[in-house]
Amino acid sequence: MVSTYTPNKNIEKPGNNDYIDTWDVPVNNNSDIIDTAFSGTHIVSLTSSNVTLTQDEAQNVCIKLTGTLTANVTVYFPNGVAGFYIVDNSTSGSYTVTLSSAGGGPYSAAAVQNANTFIWHDGTDVFLADNAPITGGVGITVAGTSVDLDVPVAVAYGGTGNTVYSNGQMLIGNASGGLTKTTLTAGSNVTITNGNGTVTIAASVTPTTGLSGNVAWLLSI
Repeated sequence: MVSTYTPNKNIEKPGNNDYIDTWDVPVNNNSDIIDTAFSGTHIVSLTSSNVTLTQDEAQNVCIKLTGTLTANVTVYFPNGVAGFYIVDNSTSGSYTVTLSSAGGGPYSAAAVQNANTFIWHDGTDVFLADNAPITGGVGITVAGTSVDLDVPVAVAYGGTGNTVYSNGQMLIGNASGGLTKTTLTAGSNVTITNGNGTVTIAASVTPTTGLSGNVAWLLSI
């Protein structure tokens, strides 16, 4: 009889009456493959050339990318070999790594630098293994891998609710629980100068005439 092999991890399935008295050969080899599939790491050094993994390399659950990138590169998983992978992108250099399939499918995933990316390869395409959509709450926008706060941030969420201010404006709480832009109001004998990021308050008192001695002097200061 002749052995056959599983399509993804290449585990040997001995034929009937094969390996008589040498059964340990396929069993031990298959055990190593299974161990690799759960905890093995294959290291791929990248610079500027694309790399296609072999089926043996793709037996590993972790694909660790190293090296200094000098161009955008693509790592191809072998055609027809399915599996899930943790891709550890430990490369340096301001370029991208794309995870694709040698099967030629249209779907691929980006390997984020200095992060682990969890993917699924179905033999033809590469997908993010956890690609459930994330929905932002009130005041939050989610687009792809970016999360942004809407501007201005509402007062109820710790923001000011305002974006543009004129010289001397400040925020004062109002009866509705929000914040109102306002400037200080000058009172009697007070002048307020609103500058670029500054507020100057000055007092002026006209000396009182017809008062004697110390009283007139006190009122003049």
